[in-house]
Amino acid sequence: MRQIALLRGVNLGKRQVVMAELREALEGAGFEGVRTLLASGNIVLGSKLKGAKLEAKLEQVILDGLGLKTDVHVRDADQLDALIAANPFKPFAKTNPNFLVVHFMRADVSAAEVEAMEKTKAREEWRQGENCLYIKFPAGQGPSKLKTPKLATARNWNTVSKLAAAVRED
Repeated sequence: MRQIALLRGVNLGKRQVVMAELREALEGAGFEGVRTLLASGNIVLGSKLKGAKLEAKLEQVILDGLGLKTDVHVRDADQLDALIAANPFKPFAKTNPNFLVVHFMRADVSAAEVEAMEKTKAREEWRQGENCLYIKFPAGQGPSKLKTPKLATARNWNTVSKLAAAVRED
């Protein structure tokens, strides 16, 4: 089954990963058709494992092979299609795809995270999705002071769309 794996916090600051080395480590662990998309920890791969089992396996392979401890969030093609269909900001996504960000998560936002987001938002809007958070950044992420959940990895709408297409290609 083709799936995507999203690594958290890769190629930011000192957490640098060479995508060719990542592909090699994953292929060496038996994953099939490993491809990376962009240089920010986006992987398309084949595996019989799914969900939490695949996430745990990938996290261990990356730790053992590259010495990097990182969270991995996995989605299959159907889950990505559902995420795209459920987008509460579709008109904004069409006109501003770089300013709509999806935070991939393993659970819904907690009450404390909601409170922190409400206290720190300016023009941003957000909606909870299934194991994700859709966030509009009208002025971009750079100047935003919005306090987002820590146990998530974010991708803009352009990247989400590219990943959905890539997982269906093979």
